[in-house]
Amino acid sequence: MSDLPIYLDHHSTTPCDARVVERMLPYFTLDFGNPAAVTHVHGRRAATALEEARASIAGFFCVRPSEIYITSSATESNNIALEGSRIAAGRHVISSAIEHKSILEPLRRLERRGVEITLLKPDADGFYSADQVAGALRPSTELVTIMAANGEIGSIQPIDEIAAVCRERGVRFHTDATQAAGKTPLDFSSIEADSFSISGHKFYGPKGVGALFMRRGRRVEPITMGGGQERNVRSGTVNVPGVIGMAAALELCAAGMTDEINRLTMLRNNLWDRLVAEIPGVEINGPREGRLAGNLNASFARIESDALIMAMRRFSLSSGSACSSGEHDVSQTLKAIGCDDARAFGSIRFGLGRSNTAEQLDLLVQDLKRSVSRLREISAA
Repeated sequence: MSDLPIYLDHHSTTPCDARVVERMLPYFTLDFGNPAAVTHVHGRRAATALEEARASIAGFFCVRPSEIYITSSATESNNIALEGSRIAAGRHVISSAIEHKSILEPLRRLERRGVEITLLKPDADGFYSADQVAGALRPSTELVTIMAANGEIGSIQPIDEIAAVCRERGVRFHTDATQAAGKTPLDFSSIEADSFSISGHKFYGPKGVGALFMRRGRRVEPITMGGGQERNVRSGTVNVPGVIGMAAALELCAAGMTDEINRLTMLRNNLWDRLVAEIPGVEINGPREGRLAGNLNASFARIESDALIMAMRRFSLSSGSACSSGEHDVSQTLKAIGCDDARAFGSIRFGLGRSNTAEQLDLLVQDLKRSVSRLREISAA
């Protein structure tokens, strides 16, 4: 049995599935060629494998292979989608107050260049509506970017409805699909988004590889100059093993998505009910319905999350986005849905995944009860 803690942080990253690793291995040692070097068989074999993987990724999202551009991460994809759009000063962009930093930081840079930015406030459960977006549109609106699902409180946004409003008004729509991809159905043949971003390590694929979808007819300027790979959208030698792994991981997600959603929803709801019933002063952040199946965010009254996480030695947990680790600011997501500082500082995100079981969650509740009680006694002394 592993001596490692039980892993409950599947929103920050997921373990690379052993079946994915097996698919990747030949492209490190046998078919190791550079896919741009098509003058010899090594390069051509790598190029063929790359295009087959691209087609598989496109098929998962119901888009064309030519609309998928390989990147190093969703962060890079989001930066290309925003920076590469070359939005002029005086134009307008709409986004949400609970976006990932790879959206919010490029927006701040655009704002410094004179672009007007509107960050919409979510409701108390972390949702946005198409009507809310429509009400914020202006004649100068160039782009709307709303994430598909939030990785802290799990709220799944109605991006199909938001995309339809944007299409009707002739405004580009981008969605950061990082937390939703592989966890909830995403059919972009009916969702009229102009672009979306994903990252392989969020759905049991490898780290260091992602993708940007750009619908046919839409173009962005490259933000990295070089050899012109990925049809001049993202220069640099493509990570072929990573792309193979990302495609394989999505294939596994497609095969088991419905069953896994049902299993994780049952585990999550049981954990939700037990935390509220068995530990005084617990409040759940985010919605019961319309939530990522493996997501639960709970606040513990009179507890600081850092102290509770340290006390929970048998579990790997986090208080929110891994990209904010080491920072002690209040979660922007929890503040946006109306949590006060004490509630936000006392929150823990439970990220359930493939390896988690009901027995593990029984242990979790037992340890939480002991640790919360002990920490409250210490703080009252």
